[in-house]
Amino acid sequence: MKRREAREIAVQMLYGLYFEEIPEDTSSLEQLIEKKFHESISINEVTFTLEDKNFCINLVKETYQHLQEIDELIKRFLKKWSFDRITIIEKSILRLAVMEIEYTDIPNKVAINEAIELAEDFSGQKSKKFVNGILDAIMHREKKDD
Repeated sequence: MKRREAREIAVQMLYGLYFEEIPEDTSSLEQLIEKKFHESISINEVTFTLEDKNFCINLVKETYQHLQEIDELIKRFLKKWSFDRITIIEKSILRLAVMEIEYTDIPNKVAINEAIELAEDFSGQKSKKFVNGILDAIMHREKKDD
């Protein structure tokens, strides 16, 4: 399975969805996510197996299902930084990684390492350090208040 490529496409989909009006109903959201998937794989000229496609789409769906909680968790660990100042691509990467950390059985270190590599690929060294710092703090937080 091409999980790395699936995460890259998922980040691009999350980025694209940032500019969309997100529908309230699940069916319309799923159609929009499917549309973004096909746009992203077409632009990137990649082919996915059905398993890869389902993994990718599920990452995005799960992120949107928990978006409010994910954003609140990210905001808790921003030091001297406002959520609005985070670039859209960094938000997309952080959201995906936090979703994997909080809502899947993917090992935290895998989710964080993938996010760090995506940040470096999409935004560079400073972004890599920023994403790593936030995700490390989230992973090591005290869970008593969660």
